[in-house]
Amino acid sequence: MERRAAFVLLGMLYLAVGTLVTVQAAVTYTGPTIAPREGQPWDIVCNDLKDDDLIRWTRDGNTLEPELSSGQLVVYSKQGTGSSKLSAAQATENHEGVYRCTPDSPNAYHLSLYFDIKIRVITAKDVPLVLECANRSTGDKVQWLKEKIPLSTALAGEDITKIDNETGSLQILQDKEVVYGNYTCKAANATIEYRVVPRPTAHLAESTSVVEGEKLHLVCGGKLSVLSPGVKISWTFGNQNYTSSKGRVKITKDMEKGIHGAVLVVENIEMDDRGDVICRMSYNWSDSVPEHSSEAKTFLRVKDKLAALWPFLGICAEVVVLCAIILVYEKKRNKAELEESDTDQSPDTKPTPNKESDVRQRK
Repeated sequence: MERRAAFVLLGMLYLAVGTLVTVQAAVTYTGPTIAPREGQPWDIVCNDLKDDDLIRWTRDGNTLEPELSSGQLVVYSKQGTGSSKLSAAQATENHEGVYRCTPDSPNAYHLSLYFDIKIRVITAKDVPLVLECANRSTGDKVQWLKEKIPLSTALAGEDITKIDNETGSLQILQDKEVVYGNYTCKAANATIEYRVVPRPTAHLAESTSVVEGEKLHLVCGGKLSVLSPGVKISWTFGNQNYTSSKGRVKITKDMEKGIHGAVLVVENIEMDDRGDVICRMSYNWSDSVPEHSSEAKTFLRVKDKLAALWPFLGICAEVVVLCAIILVYEKKRNKAELEESDTDQSPDTKPTPNKESDVRQRK
């Protein structure tokens, strides 16, 4: 009877474990092997879905309803196939981000895009910065635009640009915030686009402290142009480099500045995680020009999760020792007083009357 009960218990345990494994099985993603260019189509497929999974695609934790309603994005899901596909006919800058097909999916897919626009970093050393109107024929009339507005209107009253009438190139004469943005050169048979941006300046605190078991949250801050979603950010954590989420290391978007990969989140920090954490910024992954890239470092200190308890225990120990000293002192003092009292009441120590004195008084 006992053996049968043991077999039944083992069977129930096996089923429970199997069910738990089934529930915890995570979906997987497949997507473009090469970053698509602006205007090109792309697909992301969510695999290993179950019939009762709630399919709700999100990007950086936000719903895609506006883009789905307008037809910019399309979801293809068929019951029983175990997959769902998200598609776009034309890639745009807004499509970059981290995608999930279910709200509780621990895995995600990070979509990066390749931008045809030419990014030019301007610093004090780069002035004057020359933007060439390539592929124009000699004698072609050239028109320069900033943010799709004629340059004379966009920078009216600002004497910071100059157009070379012979070559058609545009010279930016000063490094000011007003010159940051998108430029377009239009000629008879050619159109070329530039984006003028400041040097990215990474910033992290000199040191960061996290209690063991809690979450690390870092933002690679600094001077970043909101007009530059093409900035690339990579992280070094635990002597490994990350450009996208992996395991307990999550790379997410800085929603305030609109920069992808600027936020590092690491769950369940361990004592072994102590060390340097580095963030790097550039407009190209392989950009080796110091003036066009930047990095910041913070030293991660991991505190023992019982660290806050040690001072309390120290105070308690001091109180216990103090109380013990007081008790011992009181005990010794009471014992001394008791002995002194016994000595005062002893008959051997009482004074005897002077008989000779009495006799003299009688005489």
